[in-house]
Amino acid sequence: MKNDDKLALFIMLGQTATKNMKSTPEIAHPEPLLISDIFDLSSLMPESVREANNAAISYKLFFVFENYLREFVVDVLSKNGKESWWEKIPSDIQKEVADIVDNEEIKSWMALGSRDKSALLTYPQLLKIIEHSWKNYFEELVRDRALIQEARHITHLRNTICHMSNINTEELGRLKQVMRDWFRMVSP
Repeated sequence: MKNDDKLALFIMLGQTATKNMKSTPEIAHPEPLLISDIFDLSSLMPESVREANNAAISYKLFFVFENYLREFVVDVLSKNGKESWWEKIPSDIQKEVADIVDNEEIKSWMALGSRDKSALLTYPQLLKIIEHSWKNYFEELVRDRALIQEARHITHLRNTICHMSNINTEELGRLKQVMRDWFRMVSP
C-alpha cells in the first residue's frame, strides 16, 4: 500500500471514529457545560448536554428572529422614534403586557433589570400586531401577507424549543427557510 493510500485510510478511519464517538450518548460532549468553575455537566449528563447543544442552534435562531420582529414592529409603529408605538397595538395585547408588568414587579427580587414593554411582547403577539396594523404600517414594507402566515406556522417550533425540547433537522430547515423568506423581503 502506498503512503498516500495509507494516509487516506488513516484520515477516513479517524473521521469514522470521530463520528461514532459523537453519536455515542455515554461519551461526554466536547464542549463543557459548567455550573461552577469546576462542575461540568457534560461528563455527568453527556446525553442531555449533547441534546442541549443541538437545541441551542434552534434557540439562537428564534432569539434573533423574535428580537428582530420586536425591533421591526416598534420601529415601524413609532416611525423611528417620532411617535408612540404603544397606543397603536391592540387593546387585548396592551392588557396582556400590563399583566406581565404587574407580575414583573412582584418578581423584582430577581435580577432582570427594568425592561421596556416591547421586551414583554410574545412572538404570537408580534405577528398579531403586524397583521392588525397591516394596511396602515406594514403592507408597504412586508409586501406579502403570506410571510405572516409562514411565521405563524413555526410558532409551535418556537414553543417546542422554549419548553426545552429539540426539533429535528427537517423542522430546523423550516425555521431557516422562514427566516430567509422574511429577510429577503424585509431586510434586517
